[in-house]
Amino acid sequence: MKTNANTKPVRSLLPAFIISMAALAPATVFAGQDALLKVNDIKVNRNGGELTVALDINPRSVNPGRDKEVTFTPVVRSADGRDSLELPSVKIAGRNRYYTHLRNKDLMPGNKVYFAGDKEDIAYRAEVPFEPWMNKCQIDMRQDLANCCESPEVGPETPLARLDYTRPDYVPEFNFVELTGDSAIELSAEGRAYVDFIVNRTEIRPTYRRNKVEIAKIIESIDKVKNDPDATITRITIKGYASPEGPYDNNIRLAMGRTASLKEYVREHYNFNPEIMSTDYEPEDWEGLREWVEKCTLPHREGILKIIDSSMQPDPKNSAIQQTYPEEYKLMLDSVYPGLRHSDYTVKYRIKAYATVEELLEVFKSTPERMRPVDFQRIAALYQPGSEKYNEIMMKAVEIHPYDSKSNLNAATIALRGGDLAKAGEYLDRAGDSPEAMYTRGVLAGMSGDLDRATQYFEKAASAGLAVAADEAAKIDAIVNRETIEYLVKR
Repeated sequence: MKTNANTKPVRSLLPAFIISMAALAPATVFAGQDALLKVNDIKVNRNGGELTVALDINPRSVNPGRDKEVTFTPVVRSADGRDSLELPSVKIAGRNRYYTHLRNKDLMPGNKVYFAGDKEDIAYRAEVPFEPWMNKCQIDMRQDLANCCESPEVGPETPLARLDYTRPDYVPEFNFVELTGDSAIELSAEGRAYVDFIVNRTEIRPTYRRNKVEIAKIIESIDKVKNDPDATITRITIKGYASPEGPYDNNIRLAMGRTASLKEYVREHYNFNPEIMSTDYEPEDWEGLREWVEKCTLPHREGILKIIDSSMQPDPKNSAIQQTYPEEYKLMLDSVYPGLRHSDYTVKYRIKAYATVEELLEVFKSTPERMRPVDFQRIAALYQPGSEKYNEIMMKAVEIHPYDSKSNLNAATIALRGGDLAKAGEYLDRAGDSPEAMYTRGVLAGMSGDLDRATQYFEKAASAGLAVAADEAAKIDAIVNRETIEYLVKR
């Protein structure tokens, strides 16, 4: 049976030394020259907010002399030497000193003296609150030799254990992917023209009022695309709008007829195939009126908006505004309603595929919106992945193609390399679920400190055949399962 020493945390002592721990495999180690300490086992453990030190002290090796005692004090010291904490001590006394303590009862509460040469090991255990500085520290056993009258003689210290709970930084292998999207680039030119018509008529008069200028807007937009050697027009759409005054049925007729007239005028001007042209119409532009009223400062703005948003039919709605707010209605009729009579047009066109890298380099400088993802890849291949120029090209690719999964994946990698984890997460939201995307999500999780989640992503990517993911999973495992305690005496 062992003699036991059990101490409380420094904040409040536990019952003094208790009858002890299970027997441990003996492995006697001498502390060094002139050192009296021998231990048969040692265990250090961090459990939540507590640091526990447990060891078996061999009193048979301690022989301080009949009138002296040795005080063994475990000391926890930070790696930088700035912080330290003494744990409760163990006293082992020679014969006369031992009985003097028993006779005088002069020990501090919770302390106990042990007889030098005793055949039973002392089971020592101490628990203290774990402090941040203990993440990297060393535990040494201080040895002081004293008698009743003299000052203690400080003896050699025995290193017991070195602790390192600091987690090494995760340094990932960044992975770029090749962009492959090669769908033809479809662009569009859009505009609005205010073509005037004679009251209640639908035929176009090109020289009527400002029609020459307004029709020219449409012609110029079409000419710009038509004369572009890299572009082919695929669709021209014209949508006509009328203002809310007048009977709704008549406004339908006017919107339809005026839009058809404008379409035919444009088609004949270019001799287009009728199949590439389409039309639409809105009999009354209530949405445009509402937008204007919402931004205006009319005295009865809220009341007018309430009527516009009501479930009334168009004609009663227009009459309600006119009758309830006659002054504001007249203002809108004169200055706002004319602007609601407009024709919106869209010219859609397809960009050719560029054959050479030289062409692509020029297009990248001037009109990168004409490039496919695969085109960005072709010029990025001229540079080292991760280089400044490579990154510039890939970030432009994701700007032009914000929903291309591979462009987002490379942008996420660039953000990770730059330490912008939040931005990387935004790109990864649009990066799809490929093995490469799983891998990069693992990198983000690892750099964020969530190593468990990182492992899950890497294992998923590895199971899908991405070999580099298995390497990263192993790297994470080495961090998680690293040795945190180095024992400096045999256990």
